[in-house]
Amino acid sequence: MRKEILLSPTSPYDFDLSFAYLSPNRPDPIVHFDGKVFRRVWPMNNGSSCLISIESKGTVERPQLGLTMEAPELTAEDLTSCEAQIRKAFCLDLDLLDFYEMVKSDPTLHAICLKNRGLRPVLEPDLFETITWAIIGQQVNLRFACQVKEGMLKRFARRWNVDGHTFYHYPMPAEICGLDPDEWREFKCSRRKAEYIIGLAEKIQDGFDLEALGKLPDAEVARELVKMRGIGPWTAEYALIRGLGRWDTLPVGDAGLLNGVKRAYGLSRKPTEDELLKIAENWRPYRGLATYYLWWGEK
Repeated sequence: MRKEILLSPTSPYDFDLSFAYLSPNRPDPIVHFDGKVFRRVWPMNNGSSCLISIESKGTVERPQLGLTMEAPELTAEDLTSCEAQIRKAFCLDLDLLDFYEMVKSDPTLHAICLKNRGLRPVLEPDLFETITWAIIGQQVNLRFACQVKEGMLKRFARRWNVDGHTFYHYPMPAEICGLDPDEWREFKCSRRKAEYIIGLAEKIQDGFDLEALGKLPDAEVARELVKMRGIGPWTAEYALIRGLGRWDTLPVGDAGLLNGVKRAYGLSRKPTEDELLKIAENWRPYRGLATYYLWWGEK
């Protein structure tokens, strides 16, 4: 079954810029992006999945997106739920104009925003995928993390073959439980990281409601997450930004942010935590969104 929906994001929305992070040097194995159409298997709230395709139908100032959903069966409830998920994950209702106005007090960041007008973050579909992806990426470069992720998908994920392309279903907790962490070494994932991911999956299978953390304030989310093995402040902050869209989260220890600030502000070295907090004070209440612009925006 195939359904098509037209979505209207708030303006501005630069489709090409928002997906520029999917470059050949940083291939995300869960996503197919040919420069025009974003495609991946998307988990729906009812436990099933659909293949989504998203393409631009408008302009930066008058944006429209075409969303196509494909699955063996799609109910009216599925369509409504999936559309809401897509709007949230692709930040279609985020008020970028308010963000740009708020950071005018910081000429450096404001200039980056003007150069990257319409750049919108892309969130992960759920917290399990966000956190496990963050664990894979701990203390390694992004390219290597993508290679590990691809190995995990090839080894453990279900496949969906469409139009000559193989799409992977990101493994669900039930599919990760009970796996042997030594198997993960086949695709260069450390045993310890495998233990963290398997442990999180088993905790969820035992009844822990990970998604319910999204109902809590930022500080409480972080506090609950760092109680879990393998999740420190950086992973918790990443989950707040890329999993929940908490746009005032500041990942003070993030190497990408520190390097971005060093480059953008012409510093001779990476800023200290105190220096970063002082600079970022002008970004409130959008410190996490500012971080995203320093991560992915064109320099």
